[in-house]
Amino acid sequence: MENISTARLNPTVLVCGAVLICVLCFGGCSNPAASDSNVSSVPDKAEHDFQVQADRPPTAKTLWAMADVLAAQGRDAECEFVLKRIINEYPEFAPAYNSLAELQMRRQRTDTAIKTLDSALDINPEDPVVLNNLGMCRIVLGEYENALKMFTRAAGVAPENARYRANMAVAMGLLGRYEEALALFKQVVPEDQAKHNLNVLREAEGAAKPAPATTSETPDLQEASK
Repeated sequence: MENISTARLNPTVLVCGAVLICVLCFGGCSNPAASDSNVSSVPDKAEHDFQVQADRPPTAKTLWAMADVLAAQGRDAECEFVLKRIINEYPEFAPAYNSLAELQMRRQRTDTAIKTLDSALDINPEDPVVLNNLGMCRIVLGEYENALKMFTRAAGVAPENARYRANMAVAMGLLGRYEEALALFKQVVPEDQAKHNLNVLREAEGAAKPAPATTSETPDLQEASK
């Protein structure tokens, strides 16, 4: 997943200030390598396993890996089809909802992404990744109060995750609650970086107000420690 915290903030676009810290979180998956202590039986076992797997439908992780490849190749329509298939066949596989929402956000279908993530919450209301991603969608729509509620719920479920608290700070900053935002930033990054982040958010908020056009850029937001 692209690390968007290294992007540059254009002060003429308010939402970009939030996007630099509020990261849609999509975890990777890996299949542990199998081993067999009886070396002489490995070829026969491998052949047997291949035949068994060939007769089975693809797993959710296999389909998800396929969708990831399609996304990397820019084949969004096919990627979306595969992700929707996963959701239909394996409705409890949360990563598919997150990946589908990411694709929909990338194609500027934020309302659709929210519906996708809401469906995931219907299955697991306490999934912190889904809650965080819903907050990100609300940030994009300028619904900062709703975004803060989602980030707060995510942080409550996974208090050890610094990103969720940093995202809470972003939402607070965009709401003009600067002292609270700074206090939260200080919990996850050094004080100088916390002040830096707050200044970027102040400039982003100012960019939303009528002002002379400018082409200058502000410094990057510092990513929260993980």
